[in-house]
Amino acid sequence: MARVRFKPSKLTLFIGLFLFGCVLLLLPQNVTSKLNFAFIDIFGFFLNMGSSAAYDHQPPGTSPDFVSRHEYNRLQTAYNNLLIELDEKERQINQLSKVRLTEPDPSTGLVLAKIVNRKDNQFIINRGSTDGLKKGQYVLGDNAVIGLVEQVSADISSVRLITSSTCRIPIKISAPQINTYFNGTMQGDDKNGAIIVNIPQKYKIKTGFNVYAAEKTGLLQSPRIIGQISRCAAGEANPVIWDIAVKPVYNLSSITDVAVIVINPAAGG
Repeated sequence: MARVRFKPSKLTLFIGLFLFGCVLLLLPQNVTSKLNFAFIDIFGFFLNMGSSAAYDHQPPGTSPDFVSRHEYNRLQTAYNNLLIELDEKERQINQLSKVRLTEPDPSTGLVLAKIVNRKDNQFIINRGSTDGLKKGQYVLGDNAVIGLVEQVSADISSVRLITSSTCRIPIKISAPQINTYFNGTMQGDDKNGAIIVNIPQKYKIKTGFNVYAAEKTGLLQSPRIIGQISRCAAGEANPVIWDIAVKPVYNLSSITDVAVIVINPAAGG
């Protein structure tokens, strides 16, 4: 007689699992907790497979050398900001050292500033009265005088450039061939240069002579270069007066940083 194999139907399997679930539901919590931990102990290896894919989402503290991706990004951002700040400080130190080499008087202070806006023959810089700035102070661009502080607020100031007709500066013209200086006054031409006014032709002045900002009590301790004479001819309106044009040392449109000369009042300059 042939044996008949019993094949459980899907309904039978469902009923069995349902009854097993009901039994688990009715068991005390301490028993089900033991079953849960036993299941984790047995199948924990397989459950943890692929967890490395979610490594960035693991909570910190699982390893003494571990930080979350968010914390890593925060620290990397702070590090990058410190690097650029360090580079900027180093650049400022180098700039100050170059300017200081040409400024022998220890009572002279230098305030570095950035140009934040430009207008016709005018710069706006990011330093003000809280940094010791005041009207009339001399402004340097790459060691050459490029203008005067015109208006000052707490944290911002305007600089009137030497190319402005409203900027008048006492100057010295160097005459190396006769080892002397000629004094005069310079004002801007509202273009890209300046002119020197009322210099008699009896002074032997030539194209190429250097022009310096003259020392001024409380503002400038020693002469500073401005530019060179680019034209020197007999004046059209008055033939006994020189018609003198001055070309600044630098193209002012290319300057991005300046240094304001601040004399220490205690030095009695």
